[in-house]
Amino acid sequence: IALEESVPAENIDASCEISCSFEYVTGGVKPEIMDMINGSIVANHILFEEADGCTDVVEACKTWVEQTANGYSGEGEDVDEEDAWMYNFEFSRSGEFAGACKSRHLQTYTGSDYDYTGGAHGYTGIGHDVFDLTTGEIVTEADLFAEGYEEGVSELLAASLEEYLAEIEESPEMMFSMPEPNGNFAVSEEGITWTYNPYEIAPYSMGIFDLTVSWADLKPFLK
Repeated sequence: IALEESVPAENIDASCEISCSFEYVTGGVKPEIMDMINGSIVANHILFEEADGCTDVVEACKTWVEQTANGYSGEGEDVDEEDAWMYNFEFSRSGEFAGACKSRHLQTYTGSDYDYTGGAHGYTGIGHDVFDLTTGEIVTEADLFAEGYEEGVSELLAASLEEYLAEIEESPEMMFSMPEPNGNFAVSEEGITWTYNPYEIAPYSMGIFDLTVSWADLKPFLK
C-alpha cells in the first residue's frame, strides 16, 4: 500500500507533504499468523497506541494520512513570506520485509519514519520487528539469548563499533555512550544487526548506526 497527500498552508506559500508505503502479509500463512504480523505492523509502525487491535494495514495507513493532514494547521496570518519555509512540513512512514534467517524461521520487518516540522533538519528513525514465522509472534532478545547475555553481547557490539568508526575515520570520543543490546535488532543469515537511531549513542551528525555481530560470535550467548 502506498499513499501520498499534500496539504497547502493558509495564506502562505507552504504545505505539508505526507506519504506512507507499507508491505504486509496477504497470504501464504495461516490467517491467525497473518493477523498477528499485520497487527504488529499497525501497532508498531503506523498507529502505535491508537492501533486498538487493528490488523488492516490499508485502513491503518488511510487513517494515519487523514489524521496527519488534519493535524497540520499551517496558519500563516502573522508570518512573513520569507519565513514560510518553516511551514513546509513533511511526514513519511514506510515498512518492508527485510532480512531473514530461514534456519530459525525468523523474518525481519523494518519500519522507518521521517518527520520535519521546521528547523535545521528533520528526524529519521528506524525500528525493527523480528517475527517467528511459525507463530506470528515478535521475537525478543530474551527469546534468543540465555540469561546474562548482556555483558558479552555488549563487548561484541563494542568491537563492531570500533571497526565501523575506523572505516568512517571518526573518533570514539564522538560517542555519547557505548552500544548495548537495545531491543531494536534485525536478523539475517549472517547474524544480528542492532540499530541505534540519532542521539541514542552519538550526535545527529553521525547518523544511524547499524552494528552487526555474526551468529558464530553470538553462539556462546544463544539459547
